[in-house]
Amino acid sequence: MPVTPRESLYSLRPDENSVGRARWLVQSELEAWGAPDLVESAVLATSELVTNAVVHAGTTVQVRLTLDEDRLRLEVQDQHPGRMLPLGTAAPPDDAEHGRGLLITASLASSWGVDYTDTAKRVWVEIDRGRPGPLPAAPVATEVAGVLVGVVELSEHGVVRGWNDDARRLLGWAPEEVLDETWEGLVSGPEQRLGEVAVRARDGSLVRVFVTRHAVRGGVGSALLLVPTIQRSLLERAPATPVETAPPGDRDPSGLGDDALARLGLDDYLSLVVERCRARVGADATYLLLARYFDSDLEVVAVSGLDARLHGRRLDRDAPGTLNRSNPRLPVVEDDLADGAVPLLTGTGLRSLVVVPVVVEGQAVGALGAATEAAGGLDQTQAALLHRFAGSLALATDRARLRAAEQERRHWLGLVDEAGVLLADSLDEKMTMALTAQVVVPQLASWCAIHLRDARGHLVLRHVWHEDEGTLDALRATLETAGADSLPGPVHTLPLTARGRDIGTLTLGRPGAPPLRGEVYRIADSLARRAAMAIDNARAHGELKAAGEALQRSLLPPSIPAPPGLDVGVVYEPADESTTAGGDFYDLFALGDGRWCWVVGDVCGTGAEAAAVTGLARHTIRALAMTGIPIAVTLERLNSAILDEGARARFLTLACGVIGPVRGRRARLGLVVAGHPPPFLVRHGEVRQVGRPQMLLGVEERVTYTEEYLELEQGDLLVAVTDGVLERRDGARMLGEQGFESELAKAADLPAQMVAEHVRELVLDFVTGPNRDDMAVLALKLPPPGSGSA
Repeated sequence: MPVTPRESLYSLRPDENSVGRARWLVQSELEAWGAPDLVESAVLATSELVTNAVVHAGTTVQVRLTLDEDRLRLEVQDQHPGRMLPLGTAAPPDDAEHGRGLLITASLASSWGVDYTDTAKRVWVEIDRGRPGPLPAAPVATEVAGVLVGVVELSEHGVVRGWNDDARRLLGWAPEEVLDETWEGLVSGPEQRLGEVAVRARDGSLVRVFVTRHAVRGGVGSALLLVPTIQRSLLERAPATPVETAPPGDRDPSGLGDDALARLGLDDYLSLVVERCRARVGADATYLLLARYFDSDLEVVAVSGLDARLHGRRLDRDAPGTLNRSNPRLPVVEDDLADGAVPLLTGTGLRSLVVVPVVVEGQAVGALGAATEAAGGLDQTQAALLHRFAGSLALATDRARLRAAEQERRHWLGLVDEAGVLLADSLDEKMTMALTAQVVVPQLASWCAIHLRDARGHLVLRHVWHEDEGTLDALRATLETAGADSLPGPVHTLPLTARGRDIGTLTLGRPGAPPLRGEVYRIADSLARRAAMAIDNARAHGELKAAGEALQRSLLPPSIPAPPGLDVGVVYEPADESTTAGGDFYDLFALGDGRWCWVVGDVCGTGAEAAAVTGLARHTIRALAMTGIPIAVTLERLNSAILDEGARARFLTLACGVIGPVRGRRARLGLVVAGHPPPFLVRHGEVRQVGRPQMLLGVEERVTYTEEYLELEQGDLLVAVTDGVLERRDGARMLGEQGFESELAKAADLPAQMVAEHVRELVLDFVTGPNRDDMAVLALKLPPPGSGSA
């Protein structure tokens, strides 16, 4: 009758101590199995393969040893299939420090290879026995009589930290011999670590004991209690609720059927499964956590026996009561909880907890927890049933995770899109910062602060916002004095970078919330980049607008004088706020001897080049006319000056006149109209245009202008305007000269400034919408007797 092959399985941590531990385990097993002739080759192969796994994979390593009558098989498995091994065994260079492991292994083995799965990589070696023959009898798992209670103290990673005398009498190991060893390395068998197990004794035999796990109060790790199996009743307890056993082949322990998910809908299905899990497992409470898509948090999606208000609560993956910290695919067992140790169970009186992962395609996407009021946790049957429930939930939880992922993705994309539209529409720096704050609070943070760099490159606090407006002043004071680091965290400071320049920072405060991670952090960073560009655009627009306004002010007289005997009114209206400088202008200045020169002009186009011609025209006319040169000759010289500008030249129309001195009830007016709408003269309620249109400036090199003269009488009103007044349009309808004249006649009795304001209102009310052209209005009036004017 053939002897059953020997097999052992060990789990090792990914650190340098595991190599020596693996060598010792393999040597001990082979000597116990009666195969000392294989020790040297097996130990050398184990050393090389475990070293490769620890150094290059960095995951938990499993060593499986199988011996039959013909050969020894050694398997070393890690959880990093992405790091593939070469199938060849070419020798490395002579001076190489690494790379000989597989070469050595291949020289020792009769055959070897590498197997890959979705979640693991397994390197195997087979070594033929030199003298095939029957194996010695396997060590028998002996029963130990008597009342012995062994206590094994374990670290949080399952490493032995303490070992009492009863444990030594049960297993033979002295405490110093097992310190820093793992409990999994002592237990025979690949799966079971609690309950009735066989443990390797010091003499190589297997001792059958019953094991339970208990939490260590006030410390980290756990304690195992070991008794001989015949005394297992000392550690066993009856379950609080009768536990149903699943019938053979029952793949869905909830018993809901394959169409339940479609019939009930996802939320109701998850709630019902968690409820049935509680009943069948015999727990006092159960809950289901699912991973969120955009970060690593877990969310409570269903509870039974717990406060329904826990639904929707978010937890960090490392929080108590969630996934296993060291390996998310392993369960978490807490046999005796202190109140408050698991936030979800605080105040419930529940004392023990088992949490198993919900695994989809090799990845833990959630966790199913079961808690009881009695200490000691679930027994093996209950824990196995809880695992089956977690497995049955995999499909539904994955659908829930994907649905939540889609909803959250749409939410964040909508936020980014909305922010882009809002910020793109703003060209005001303060408004842009306020909009940025409104976007990120409270979506991403409880408060935010924007610092911008000043001219010296120093960060200056420019805007603060908090979801609780009552705390704004205190928050601002703290940021200005102590800085963001003094505030409760987490606090994230994101750079504001536009066009490759660091223009400031966006600081987000999330007190009491988890840090921004993963996709959500990238969303915040994307919003910071959009905000930086919008703020930079707004600053540039503000600077450009300020420069344009300053330029426009330089093209108009700083104030309007009050000529004796004349009433003067002026109005200037730019096209819209986006225009930096207009082409329309006016001027009024004294020539001496009671004479005054006035100008109303319009340069073709807008912007800096038009403004340059405007400034040239205004200052040239002033300089020449004030020297006594007649206005006709002045305009001829201005025409030459404009043409000298070459490509920067612009067409220019204007009406220019000299009025005065006022003698008695009359004043003489000299007038030149150069391609401009002739001025309007209102006398005794009648309106007519005066002045003969002549050549506009900036077109022909040789041009001659003729000055015309007329007498103004007391009560006469002279109004000169640019084409932004007369060409105001509402579709096909235009204000024009006739419409303007009729309105002007109605205002003839008003003071000159009120006449100019009346013209402004007439134009603005003619059609809704922004101005598309500048307009300038100059009104001159010889006041009638008794009006109060000189």
